[in-house]
Amino acid sequence: MRIVNLLLTITTVPALLLGLIGPAQAQDKAAFDRETPVVRVYQRTHKAVVNIAGERLASGSTWSGFDWPDMFDPWGPRFRTQVTVLGSGVVVHEDGYIITNAHVIRGVEKIKVIFSDGRDFAADKFSTDESKDLAVLTIPANQGSEKLPVIDLGRSNDLMIGETVIAIGNPYGYSNTVTSGVISALGRDIQVHEGFWLRGLIQTDAPINPGNSGGPLLNINGELIGVNTAIRAEAQNIGFAIPVDTLVDNLSHMLMPERLRRARLGLVMGRMKTVGEFSGLVVDSVSKDSPADQQGMAAGDLVLEIDGQKLSGVIDFYVKMINKEIGEAIAIKYVRPKDSYPQIRSAELKMVPRPLPDGQMLAREFFQMEVSELNETVASKFNYRDTYPIMIIIDVERGGVADQAGLQPGDLISQVNNATVRNLREFSLEMEKISEGDAANFGIMRITLRAFGQIQRQYVITLKAQRKQLPSRRLL
Repeated sequence: MRIVNLLLTITTVPALLLGLIGPAQAQDKAAFDRETPVVRVYQRTHKAVVNIAGERLASGSTWSGFDWPDMFDPWGPRFRTQVTVLGSGVVVHEDGYIITNAHVIRGVEKIKVIFSDGRDFAADKFSTDESKDLAVLTIPANQGSEKLPVIDLGRSNDLMIGETVIAIGNPYGYSNTVTSGVISALGRDIQVHEGFWLRGLIQTDAPINPGNSGGPLLNINGELIGVNTAIRAEAQNIGFAIPVDTLVDNLSHMLMPERLRRARLGLVMGRMKTVGEFSGLVVDSVSKDSPADQQGMAAGDLVLEIDGQKLSGVIDFYVKMINKEIGEAIAIKYVRPKDSYPQIRSAELKMVPRPLPDGQMLAREFFQMEVSELNETVASKFNYRDTYPIMIIIDVERGGVADQAGLQPGDLISQVNNATVRNLREFSLEMEKISEGDAANFGIMRITLRAFGQIQRQYVITLKAQRKQLPSRRLL
């Protein structure tokens, strides 16, 4: 009996102790805040990140976005197929303005924008800047009673190597994927392809994969500090983003009326700034003899209101201008901070029409060549079987810039400074940007017929804009 009692005691005491201690309860564990800064940033911003989907036509005869028809290739393209395009974008204004990369939508005709809640909209290309790989899309903003979610623009001139960043996008089609990392380096230059570099980029180790392009890189406050744009295929955990300051600088030109509407206003706007009791947009510059200049506005002024409405940022200013008609009165209130006692001033601006430049005249003046659209008359003259939306050189002045570079009548011009030129209007708009002494890049296609068939040569040539020098006269 004593032995049995002892065994019972030995087995019972641990059981009693276990019963006293009991299993650890969830409420007894140390509690940690699972809602980290990354979680909060995602919750606050992901609804403003969109997936961009579309299709582009890929062809063996394609060169920089062109699909050359049979008139240039008697055997037809070597291949032709629809390629699915996936990318990301970020809503930056509640009226339906979306930022993405230019390469995401290059050659895509039908673009679909998909939100995280499943809503999808057909999007229009609004403005692109191929040189900075930036593009603006628009979608209808009046969809339901709720305003579109937006992400606030931060700054990139105060970024720190090592600070936490968050990327949201559509890698490989997996929508609304979030990754995080740190800023690895600043001011990086990468070569996207031969002859084309993106400079001053943010380098990050936040995983960025195909489909992330065009999506936001955010700081820990949920502000946009960059637009994800490229990865190095041969490396891991190396991604790049266009700094938001570069974006803001370029949006000023991509959205200004002078570029979009052949109108003239004269204002180039900068960031929001607070001076004393006043908060508004800084005027970066004012064009000479423009409506803004004639009303007395100057660089450094602070624009407070447009038509009685306060401004939320530089994008908001240009969106309001986009909706104005040429000749419509625009009431602006502003202050001049450099005044000893800044007072609110008023100006009434009206956009005035700006005539289309004469691209043919500029081609003659700067490069001594005659150009034309490839219309029926010209196509017949140069033995092309059909017309096509492209520019053609129809004459070259002997000894001129074009002649010295080896250009010939019959050469086709597909691009000017990386911009596609399909007609005289597009050609003229690009020629307008060239001044004497500038180096301009022309995409050229030369088609020649040989006994064994047709030969196509495609290349880029650089011409220096230079007016023809008249021969000097000897003084007797």
